[in-house]
Amino acid sequence: MRPITVPLLFFTAMLPLALLAADARKPAQTRRNPIVRVVTITQADLKRESGDLLEETIARLDQAASFQPDIACLPELFPNRPPEPVPGPVTERLAAWARQHSSYVVFGLKTRTGGEVFNSAVLIDREGQVNGVYSKIHPTEGELKEGTTPGRVDPPLFKTDFGIIGVQICFDINWWDTWKQLKQRGAKIVFFPSAFPAARQLSALALMNQYYIVSSTMRGSSKIYDITGEVLSSSGNYQQWAGAALPIGKRLFEIDFHVKKAREIQQKYGSKVEVVWFHDDDWFTLASLDPDLTVEDLMSEFGLTPLSDYRVRATAVIDKAREGVVEQAVPVK
Repeated sequence: MRPITVPLLFFTAMLPLALLAADARKPAQTRRNPIVRVVTITQADLKRESGDLLEETIARLDQAASFQPDIACLPELFPNRPPEPVPGPVTERLAAWARQHSSYVVFGLKTRTGGEVFNSAVLIDREGQVNGVYSKIHPTEGELKEGTTPGRVDPPLFKTDFGIIGVQICFDINWWDTWKQLKQRGAKIVFFPSAFPAARQLSALALMNQYYIVSSTMRGSSKIYDITGEVLSSSGNYQQWAGAALPIGKRLFEIDFHVKKAREIQQKYGSKVEVVWFHDDDWFTLASLDPDLTVEDLMSEFGLTPLSDYRVRATAVIDKAREGVVEQAVPVK
């Protein structure tokens, strides 16, 4: 029987497909321009009065694993259990999931340290190790009466292999300066385990700080917000989780001095970039979809100034123009 030979042309044709498939499997941290796959879970329709919700919630997390996340988020106090130390039973259960799926996990948990109880969010890394713990800075009056201790005022940041993240929990939504601090200190994504969706507030905070926000809620929809405040993905009646791939380097720009440059970027880089025009706001966003091409590369090549820097530059020019000007007082009638 003669051996079967396959033309070299076949292998030549299949090689790019194999390389693309291998490339797609590379985790976000191996690239210059991380594109982070995020999932978030809702506990909508789960009955907290029935007691322990650990396994019911993880069943939903298991469904979201099909998205192959780099990081997953679970709601505030999601297991509905008495306080426990970290590490403890819930931490160990989520650590096993993190190792199995090579994914970070952020989850809400009532924790005990010494004689104090905190409303916390625990971050587990891809290897199942505790990366850090955030304790709610602003417990509600009801929580305080029940014995919950406020977390430290200065919110911690957490370093991951794809960038710096922050966490806020539920009632923290009402202290906007804390969210601004997270931006100023370099947070690229803020995770928000919560009892409620806080949709209007989160949309505004995402835009004001120009970072991604990921909410995970006991009731209602869990959502992933773009840096513009737009909802990228949401849970709902037909799926109790949401997922999105986030180009961490995405930036927001004013159209001044930039329209021609943005079109030149589209012409040169095509499907490697995403330009989204906000026509009624005179803005656009620029994201690189190529893991080895950063938005900073494009800014340098085409001379782009992001909106945040443009405002600083414009303020300086305006202040200089105002020097020596004597303003006429306008009487109040």
